[in-house]
Amino acid sequence: MSDDYYTKDDFADDLEIDAARFDRDPDAETIERVVSNVEDRNIEVTVVDDGAAARDHLRATLPAGATVMDGHSTTLEEIGFTDDLEAENGFDYLGTDIQSLDDEEERFEARREAVTADVFVDSVNAIAETGELVGANALGNAVGAWAFGAASLVLVGSTNKIVDDWSAAVERVREYAYPLEDARAKEVYGQASVVGKLVSLEYERVDDRTRLVLIDDRHGF
Repeated sequence: MSDDYYTKDDFADDLEIDAARFDRDPDAETIERVVSNVEDRNIEVTVVDDGAAARDHLRATLPAGATVMDGHSTTLEEIGFTDDLEAENGFDYLGTDIQSLDDEEERFEARREAVTADVFVDSVNAIAETGELVGANALGNAVGAWAFGAASLVLVGSTNKIVDDWSAAVERVREYAYPLEDARAKEVYGQASVVGKLVSLEYERVDDRTRLVLIDDRHGF
């Protein structure tokens, strides 16, 4: 697995973030409550023990021949699934095509079309105990797939991202995940990030469309 990415440990000590509030270790009862509340919103939940199990599960669920896209995700990098996407084992990873484009307009158009991939894989920024899943990104291409664009949406989240309710989930995005992502963007891209678009999954109207892979471990921002 490639290790040329940043984790929260690279930035947390230099930032004013409330780890005690936003990077917790919930007990089994809390996790059970979260699973029940997310499933009540017509989102299938699979709980796995660690990143390796999550990676295996994700690899096994990608349909042969499908178009697949992802949002940038430190979680997916940490568990090694970004490497699996780039290997394109039996599916068409659209990120490879996008990265090969030098023309800015062509790249933007390709990103827009990739929102409608057969399968879009991303990680969540916060999970409310009440069941809402919250995410954000600067351009909006990833969360555009969340809301409607992708035919099938697979979200990955670790239990340390669980917070009390929807308000706390939004605060986690703005006060915890965003400062870490901003620091990462400055290192990688040489420019600051922004909470450009924020989405909250409240209920999935399309049966069998959206799944959450919940890792009982600590990953990502």
